[in-house]
Amino acid sequence: MRFAAVLLLALLMACGEEHTEVLTIGPYTKRCFGPFEQDCLMEFNEEAGRWHFFYDGIQGFVFEPGYIYTLEVRLEENDPGYQDVGKYSYHLITIVDKVKAPNDFDYAKNEKP
Repeated sequence: MRFAAVLLLALLMACGEEHTEVLTIGPYTKRCFGPFEQDCLMEFNEEAGRWHFFYDGIQGFVFEPGYIYTLEVRLEENDPGYQDVGKYSYHLITIVDKVKAPNDFDYAKNEKP
């Protein structure tokens, strides 16, 4: 069912004019360093087959630890004159899926969400 929902979202995104993406967000934040030290969400990168730091926040998304999320987000391009921000700002459209993570979840051992 989850695959069908993600596929449907991908098809809908291809038809729309605004730039949207589907993100898989891991169940726990990790300490990371960008312009400053912070707690980062972890995103699963399908192409690389691994988790990586997601330095940007997602406006409208309230992260609850212990769950793996599939999110549909809208991307807005940031002004290139801004320093220390990513190319895009992310805005939650909908939570497609929210699944309780196993108690022993470990990013290094979970190559697929």
